[in-house]
Amino acid sequence: MASVGLAFAVSLIWGALGVRLGSRWGFVDQPGVDELKTHERPAVPLGGVGVFLGVHAAALLRSDWDWYLFAATSALVLLGLIDDRIGLSPRTRLAVELPAAIVIVIGASSAGSGLIQAILGVLLVVLAINAVNLLDGLDGLAGSAGLVSAVGLAFMATARDMSGAGAAALAATLLAFLIFNWHPARLFLGDSGAYVTGALLAHHAIEVSPSNPLRLVVAGSLLGVFAVDLIVTVIRRSRAGRPLFAGDRSHVYDQMRDRGLSIRRVAVLVALGQAALVAMIVLVDELSAAPVATVGVVVAFVASVVGLAIGGFLGARSPEPG
Repeated sequence: MASVGLAFAVSLIWGALGVRLGSRWGFVDQPGVDELKTHERPAVPLGGVGVFLGVHAAALLRSDWDWYLFAATSALVLLGLIDDRIGLSPRTRLAVELPAAIVIVIGASSAGSGLIQAILGVLLVVLAINAVNLLDGLDGLAGSAGLVSAVGLAFMATARDMSGAGAAALAATLLAFLIFNWHPARLFLGDSGAYVTGALLAHHAIEVSPSNPLRLVVAGSLLGVFAVDLIVTVIRRSRAGRPLFAGDRSHVYDQMRDRGLSIRRVAVLVALGQAALVAMIVLVDELSAAPVATVGVVVAFVASVVGLAIGGFLGARSPEPG
């Protein structure tokens, strides 16, 4: 519990400092720069640094330091800071994300569990990094969804007779971050925060699934709405003939805004949807054998995507309100 409190305090202190330092250094996202910038006032994209510092400070206090994880997330934070500052191509980002994912898997307990487990782990880390980055488009959105995923991973770890302290520490850092990120936000995760949050979520999913690929699939599905948004984005961009890595404002959360919902309401609804999905996955994992649980989460994700399709969210843009 002490490590969770430390993680929260470090992230909170960094949030206050980061807002000031970012403004002083000119490291600020200005509103209205392009159509992808939907925020209403200047904000500092340095929140991910607090997540990074808080998680590793908590690990030190628990005597649970992981050099592999530290090295990989350090590289991802640096990548994100550079990406936020000058912009990097998808190929350049992948050239760092993939080795970082391999390092995380090597350092995790699943590294010696076979080739399939290792490949799934690397794939999960890369997908999680990009899925969190895709959903990080509105104040409070990725932070609250990530918080719910981290809490779910902590519960799953406990149910599997493992320590959930690392996932709980991640949840604490995101809770502190949300104090500054709730609309109207003063602090963003930034690309650095999205990359490190995605990597840490994937790391904890790997950690609680040391020897069973199906259990890893179930744990990885706790990404929840991050994964659903990624699936929907791939489908929507493929149908429209757009490059998969081209940014746009047709995400599900953008379309919810188009339909008249406020930024805060979108964040709350997405967090509630995430909570429902994560709770269902944790319960299914607890009550079912691995094959049954895997089928259950696949059905849940298919149902989520079908529901969004019925609601008209797979189109390029939703109808304007009214």
